[in-house]
Amino acid sequence: MKKVALVTLGCSRNETDSEELAARLANDGWELVSNADEADVALINTCGFVEAAKKDSIDAVLEANTLKQGKLKKVVAVGCMAERYGNELAEALPEADAILGFDDYKDISARLQSII
Repeated sequence: MKKVALVTLGCSRNETDSEELAARLANDGWELVSNADEADVALINTCGFVEAAKKDSIDAVLEANTLKQGKLKKVVAVGCMAERYGNELAEALPEADAILGFDDYKDISARLQSII
């Protein structure tokens, strides 16, 4: 069973999106864990509108990336910042193994499987 840690930053919209992502992943057999160092994938639900939250989003990706020496294999950014700045973010933040937009949510399990 693959394990995923879901880190949610920003507004209540992100909380709702994270709940949807968690349900989709759980339904597809993923185990949700609270610590990224116990996961195969860290899924960072970013915020792209409030400056402080943008910084927190980048910091969360960088922090998760430091855990790759252990069990964690991949760091994936989703959410508003990923949607809004997709290609720019991918170039500026190579620590993220993938940047996924809102269109990827419906197939999130398959997308994560392909990234691993």
